[in-house]
Amino acid sequence: MIAGSVAKRYAKALVDVAAASDDLEAIRQELAEFAGLLREQRELRLFLANPSVLRPDKVRALDEVMAIVRLRPLTTSFLRILLTAGRLPALDSVLRAYEALVDERLGRVKAVVTAAVPLEADAEERLRLRLEQVVGKHIYLEVQQDPGILGGLITQIGSLVYDGSLRTQLARLREQLVRG
Repeated sequence: MIAGSVAKRYAKALVDVAAASDDLEAIRQELAEFAGLLREQRELRLFLANPSVLRPDKVRALDEVMAIVRLRPLTTSFLRILLTAGRLPALDSVLRAYEALVDERLGRVKAVVTAAVPLEADAEERLRLRLEQVVGKHIYLEVQQDPGILGGLITQIGSLVYDGSLRTQLARLREQLVRG
């Protein structure tokens, strides 16, 4: 894992170039998909990270994979740069920094919402609008599912967490009962 400042430098350079071509969101999506691919494909990830594999062989393998998934030239060039600099294993860190910089540039905030069951589209939209009122910025939701929270929602915006889960409410009730 590379330090946050290094990941941010790579991300900032990519944001600057992607903004010039108005591809901020498309590049984010492609990086996220490629990072997911690397997480899923253990052999590919290990091959690209293996120090005994020659760099040209790694670049050739990366190019073959990128041709199959059909990435934009900017995304392809950026991933090649990360690979040749030995930074491809840190793609997740670079992606998080990139997302934060894009959000800042576009004046939006990501809210990670965890629900016990899938949210209906209208409930998701009402939640998004309510969060926009609270935060005062445009919100986009990343909805996750965790049956372990039993019910309710947990919403995280940056470092701020709103925990309205049934699991937490039951834990508080248990504490109150124990204290008497």
